[in-house]
Amino acid sequence: MSTPSTESTAALAAGGGPLIHFSNVTRTFTTGKSSSVTAVDDVSFTVNRGEVYGVIGFSGAGKSTLIRLVNGLEKPTSGTITVLGQQISGMPESKLRHVRSRIGMVFQQFNLFTSRTVAGNVAYPLKVAGWKKEEREARVAELLEFVGLADKAKAYPEQLSGGQKQRVGIARALAAEPDILLADESTSALDPSTTEEVLRLLRRANEELGITIVAITHEMEVIRAIADRVAVMDKGRIVEEGPVYDVFSNPRSGAEASFVGSALKDRPTDADLARIRKSTSGRLITVSLRDSAAVGAVLGRAAALGVSFEIVHGGMNTTKNAAFGLLTISVEGDDAAVAGFLAELRSAGDGQEISTGATGEEAAR
Repeated sequence: MSTPSTESTAALAAGGGPLIHFSNVTRTFTTGKSSSVTAVDDVSFTVNRGEVYGVIGFSGAGKSTLIRLVNGLEKPTSGTITVLGQQISGMPESKLRHVRSRIGMVFQQFNLFTSRTVAGNVAYPLKVAGWKKEEREARVAELLEFVGLADKAKAYPEQLSGGQKQRVGIARALAAEPDILLADESTSALDPSTTEEVLRLLRRANEELGITIVAITHEMEVIRAIADRVAVMDKGRIVEEGPVYDVFSNPRSGAEASFVGSALKDRPTDADLARIRKSTSGRLITVSLRDSAAVGAVLGRAAALGVSFEIVHGGMNTTKNAAFGLLTISVEGDDAAVAGFLAELRSAGDGQEISTGATGEEAAR
């Protein structure tokens, strides 16, 4: 299907290299005569064509400001932003419209027009873009089929469930065949089963339509289900960035470890450790299950190595392409035997002693 185009939008779509690139970007807001707040602080990252890039962090980390910088709704205080081969940092609004025409947006609260039908909502950006009526109708039918709402074309938003509204929102965001889809907390208002439906749809948009997605969220499930790479934000800065599996299975920074640990729940909290210490006299060891077969083999040789162990905490998680987890065990034996056992666990799965392990009697005092 042909679409209305200009030389500007054609050049944007054809641009090579990364689709989004931030270089030392800072956004500071003035809050008073002599006070200010830095929402995004010296941030640099790249989003490549065809990938799903996730940005996670606690509320107030700067995620929403970051996504508004991508589509030019916010201007950086310093640094440069390149989107679709165009530096948009100081670009005038008249030219920004061409860039935004290649970016779709999915919102947390759907933002549908209540006075328009489902078909009318999806057709709206096409009408603004100047598509002919016949082309609009064909594109709307195609998209409603894609999101599984072909039978709801004449319904109004108030007649839809939350999940159906979000699917309409996705169809509308995809209407003008964008290169980039920005998903801003797109599942936060949905229940778990509906969230899964929406995530499957976003994954299809990426895999079948080749749409590059930037997903801003505080929900770990969203990133684990669809993202290829992830950035963890804290206080306006990116504190960790990399492939989802690497970041989640082996968090390096304090802020990231705090966020990942609270979301995945495979690492024992201080309260968990206090409870565990009251019921075990062993030394506590955590071991990564990235190579579960190798770890299992070491555990199976525990008796031969002169130790006994008990599993006291653990959990497995999955990403888009792999599984990972942590196991916490209480190990008993003489010091030399435990040291040898720990050495084998380290070679098999990054085993680490997390406590010298007060005995149950000592912890109860």
